[in-house]
Amino acid sequence: MTAVAVLGATGFVGTAITEHLRESGIDVHRVLAPRLTSSGTTSDDLLAQLSARDDLIDELSRCLDGADCVVNAAGVADATGGDWHSLCGANALLPLVVQRACREVGVKRLIHVSSAAVQGRRHRLDESDGRHAFSAYSRSKVLAEESLQRMGPRPHTVLFRPTSVHGPSRSVTQSLARLAASKAASVAGEGQSPTPQVLVDNVGAAVAFVATCLETPPPIVLQPWEGLTTAGLLRVLGGREPRRVPTGVARRLVTAASWAGRQHVRIAGHARRLEMVWFGQDQERGWLATKGWQPPVGKEGWRRLASTVHSNVRVGDGS
Repeated sequence: MTAVAVLGATGFVGTAITEHLRESGIDVHRVLAPRLTSSGTTSDDLLAQLSARDDLIDELSRCLDGADCVVNAAGVADATGGDWHSLCGANALLPLVVQRACREVGVKRLIHVSSAAVQGRRHRLDESDGRHAFSAYSRSKVLAEESLQRMGPRPHTVLFRPTSVHGPSRSVTQSLARLAASKAASVAGEGQSPTPQVLVDNVGAAVAFVATCLETPPPIVLQPWEGLTTAGLLRVLGGREPRRVPTGVARRLVTAASWAGRQHVRIAGHARRLEMVWFGQDQERGWLATKGWQPPVGKEGWRRLASTVHSNVRVGDGS
């Protein structure tokens, strides 16, 4: 691939993708993503809305003309949000507009940055079509994947699933680092369960690899595990040993929080975060690992992240 267009290039993940592509000598074209809203709840709803957006598709097609690959990194990354119109428009309808525009100008490959959240609470994340939404955010991501797969084989579309992505500017990272450094830091049992937490630089590198590889990637690609356990994550971010919560007690509390999340949409995302901190989640090795791809930033990156976040917190507090 010699020319790549990136939607959402100035966003959290999009910036990392753009930087890695340019470091590889790729011609990168930043494309402004249109702001969309939608009340749709099914693929049929979205496809009907798509058929009425020829003007937008034509406009976006002109922006994407000449690209060998398009990366859609645009969207609303609010895991605890409840504004369905905003989430559905940005995370589900927009990807369909992008795919249709790619088809119009003959783009060969489209990479849609989805989320491992589409698989919900399943024991082991993988690169299958198995999906289970647990929140408004995850439902919007599931709807995008299902709808894109219905759109046909052109362009070749890759659903790229990053796991929990971290960087110094992200609020969820800052909250986790504060928790890890506090007396409330805790894990279920011995804390040896794997947890799918990744650095944004590594996500950028992985997407850049998928965008430029000569081999045709599979339709679903999962971001590889970075080797962290639940206790190890809190240890590296907080610099202290987390407390151990008996597994049975932790499981009952997570079950209660998940039930509350079914009654109140904003609680669902927080309940899932609690479950991830205590229990983590396993994942398969995946296509990138079989190709020999390795995250360019290792454990030292997590230590730098922790130092940066805690320094920013101290500055913000005036200490």
